[in-house]
Amino acid sequence: MAGERAPPMLAIFTRGCEHGRVKSRLAQTVGDDVALDVHRALVVHAFEVARQSGLDAEVWLDGDAASLPAHGFAVRAQAIGDLGARMLAVVADTVARGRAAIVVGTDCPVLDADYLRRAADALDAADVVLGPVEDGGYVLIGMRAPQPTLFEAIPWSTSRVYSRTLQRIAAAQLRHVALETLWDVDTEADWRRWRRLEGVATPDPRSS
Repeated sequence: MAGERAPPMLAIFTRGCEHGRVKSRLAQTVGDDVALDVHRALVVHAFEVARQSGLDAEVWLDGDAASLPAHGFAVRAQAIGDLGARMLAVVADTVARGRAAIVVGTDCPVLDADYLRRAADALDAADVVLGPVEDGGYVLIGMRAPQPTLFEAIPWSTSRVYSRTLQRIAAAQLRHVALETLWDVDTEADWRRWRRLEGVATPDPRSS
């Protein structure tokens, strides 16, 4: 139909599955081997959920593309800069190609395809969609036009990310939708929570 907007593009934002470069907080207590296994499993989950969503998707990668699990997505390199600069670059690039962008991380084991589809639907009326997580960050952020103020001077990797983003949204008078709060895997406690959810016993990585 003439004038119909293209659906949003899902930008899977991740690091390569490279030893010693992933899950640094988790690795502090369980070691780099376990941290790498956890990261790889989460990436596999994110790829599968993206496929199930039916949305067009591509991977925005920091690292070696050859290290990733098998997938059928186009791979693009993340820009240089802090987390905000890199995410803003994803949004700007995607919007320049005529698509809204939904940037989603690979740390959330309870993310599902319906959550992604609802994020996409929210952008029919909202300027910004957010998927908050319990630790004060967010698992995804989507928008139809770049909003630099949402990415600049944000205290990344702290519990203030989501609240500061909401303050910036209000100051810019943007319409936003917040989906339900999920949780992600950053620490050993998070990893054990995920294992319990799956009904899998969690060995003590320090006993080997």
